[in-house]
Amino acid sequence: MTYEEALEYIHSRNKYGIKLGLDRMRALLEMFDNPQLKYPTIHIAGTNGKGSTTAIFCQVLKEAGYKVGRFTSPHLSSYCERMTINDILISPERLASLLTEVKPVLTKAASDPTIGHPTEFEVGTILAFKYFAEEKVDLAVFEVGMGGRLDATNVITPLVSAITHIALDHQEFLGSDLVSIAQEKAGIIKSGIPVVVSSQAQEVQEVMKKTAKTVDAPLYLLGSEIDLKLERVDLTGTYLLLSWKGEPAIPLRLNLLGEYQATNAAVAYGLLHVVKEKGFSWSRMDLEEGFAKVSWPGRSEYLPGPPRILMDGAHNPDGMHVLAQTLRQLFPGRKIKAVIGILNNRPVEEMASILSSVLGNNLKKIYATTVPDPKTASSLRIKEAFQKKGTESIELEDSLAALHTAKSELDEGDLLLVTGSLYLLGYLRPYILESFNN
Repeated sequence: MTYEEALEYIHSRNKYGIKLGLDRMRALLEMFDNPQLKYPTIHIAGTNGKGSTTAIFCQVLKEAGYKVGRFTSPHLSSYCERMTINDILISPERLASLLTEVKPVLTKAASDPTIGHPTEFEVGTILAFKYFAEEKVDLAVFEVGMGGRLDATNVITPLVSAITHIALDHQEFLGSDLVSIAQEKAGIIKSGIPVVVSSQAQEVQEVMKKTAKTVDAPLYLLGSEIDLKLERVDLTGTYLLLSWKGEPAIPLRLNLLGEYQATNAAVAYGLLHVVKEKGFSWSRMDLEEGFAKVSWPGRSEYLPGPPRILMDGAHNPDGMHVLAQTLRQLFPGRKIKAVIGILNNRPVEEMASILSSVLGNNLKKIYATTVPDPKTASSLRIKEAFQKKGTESIELEDSLAALHTAKSELDEGDLLLVTGSLYLLGYLRPYILESFNN
């Protein structure tokens, strides 16, 4: 298989939809001699913040000298971003080689009515399990694709789990309210295995406490065992004090922008302390270097320009609210023009309302566009959603045209925002980095 053929095969699995459940994954992994059992793992669920938490945790252990695998989704610009070892992406050739080896087994399994066709996400998860086993990683972090309890990644028995901030998202699969969604996310909590939990709504925290108690899993909460004090946030980073179980607080500069990243850092800090107790040692210097060097593209990613650009993959109401607050904090009073594309399974009108109401008159103009994905919301729907909130909007279906037009209409000092979908960012970001920004 070539890389292009491998991608075509992986994406063709999308026709089998999303099939939540673990029986097929367990059967398939048996056929591959259970590669997920051949190295220690960490498991991370949550609505927003999983990727940032994973990136921070992995960067510190990389500084400590470990070989750390990372499986995340979705990707921005290349499928290879989903599987990295110490920040190095799997090569296209290696991905194609892995799939060439795996495909005959998947084909055989698909003909077995007790197993059936694997989904796109299941195929990717199997490839990651095998890749990390073959590369003999010291540790691998697996980010949940959706939910937790029935997610394809939930076949691992990790050293420790983590649950980042939970909000309404994927209600068609996970439930219509926070408690239902929290119960699905809490499905990664396993008997006797520690779990680190971010700050949550009260009803969500109660679900976490109850689940952990039921399975006798040690529970470490932000605000209890992990103490966070945010000192300041500016364009040089996020400055915070972190403490574990009442120990003296450590001052740190996080190389990720936004107050919300401090809570992700606190979850990563808790995870680091738990794995330290399990033999993965790291020093204060490793911690400081890891926090200072970490990057996570497409999440409050700022390019000072000219022109000034902020790229953020906010794609649900909670993410949009956090983005709006971050913009107010980092760019007080600055005029903002925004290229926005959103998928059609998202509450477009609610997201428009949040951004318009929080930013007010600072949000000068919206360039409503489409996401390069069949599931995109129409640019007309996005335009009308912002117009109803009193924000000037125009409709440009082609996202590159929207980007060009927005750039041409920037006044001196304006900030250009690109947001609404990670898929939109993935398409536009390489162009912005290569030819758009100084």
